[in-house]
Amino acid sequence: MAAVWTGRQLVVWGGGTGRVSDDDSGNWHPSAAGAAYDPSAHRWEALPPPPITGRLGATAVWTGSHVIFWGGAAGHDQFFADGAAYDPATRRWRVLPPAPIGARTDHEAVWTGREMFVWGGIERCCPIDSDLHDPAAAAYDPATNQWRRAADVPGPWSGDDGTAVTLAYDGRALIWRRGHLGATTLAADVWGDVPGVPPPNPTDPAVPATTGDPLALATVADAEVFTWTGRSGELHGLAWRPSDGSWRRTAKLEAQRGGTIGAGEPGHIYAAVGQSARILRYSIADDRWSELPLPPVPTRSAAILVWTGEQLMFWGGIGDEGPEMDGATWHCC
Repeated sequence: MAAVWTGRQLVVWGGGTGRVSDDDSGNWHPSAAGAAYDPSAHRWEALPPPPITGRLGATAVWTGSHVIFWGGAAGHDQFFADGAAYDPATRRWRVLPPAPIGARTDHEAVWTGREMFVWGGIERCCPIDSDLHDPAAAAYDPATNQWRRAADVPGPWSGDDGTAVTLAYDGRALIWRRGHLGATTLAADVWGDVPGVPPPNPTDPAVPATTGDPLALATVADAEVFTWTGRSGELHGLAWRPSDGSWRRTAKLEAQRGGTIGAGEPGHIYAAVGQSARILRYSIADDRWSELPLPPVPTRSAAILVWTGEQLMFWGGIGDEGPEMDGATWHCC
């Protein structure tokens, strides 16, 4: 399910309700259902029916007043280039105008403070053992209710090997992939490498080589961009401070087959790693990872990890039998 934290609610929509067949084809019944969870009331409420078709693989961003859902697919043969905006205050939907890029799923989307920036993903079924990042990009401005075609994302951020993470900081879109941090001011619409990345340590086995599909994780916390890169096992870490352009190395992260990462309370970052329910907490000041107690839910991958300002929410993901619809919260202090 596409999911986003609004500052008060976790809003989720779409996803799959069950496997179409038992042939491990990866096909799921696409869902048009959505819900919003308010942790202060410990209560879910169903969203009203949306004006767009149910799907998997959509993205979601929070603009400060609306949740925007875009893209996705309904199985292997139906991809979407449409979207809708949901207003939690009025519980109303509105349809977005058509996007200037093709239908896609498994793409990247981020809110820059003024626009939803969308790029990458796949436009047809089905990549095998690789992550595809189509270079086409677009930006949607809800103030004018208009899309614009953004500059294509060049390599090394687009391509067909290795995961990418798209972030936003100070009005800029950032992409971390294969040990490179790309940045653009969308007004200038030009991509460039952020300089000064420390050279790889040749003795570090986690440094990505020129082939294969290295993992990438990144988040913004305490006015720095934190990144981790490598293959399953130990990912090596770097932090970039935009205010002075400086880089520094950080503690490695143990991650198997990807994970979810995000900022927590001041001075901390959380990561849900691999296909387990393990959650790690990183102290920026101590440059050290520690493991939280296991949450009281079954193991899963791709769970949603949200810091609400008071607690950590761990919800959803893919378990042994398919999508999980439960979760747990953790109070740190």
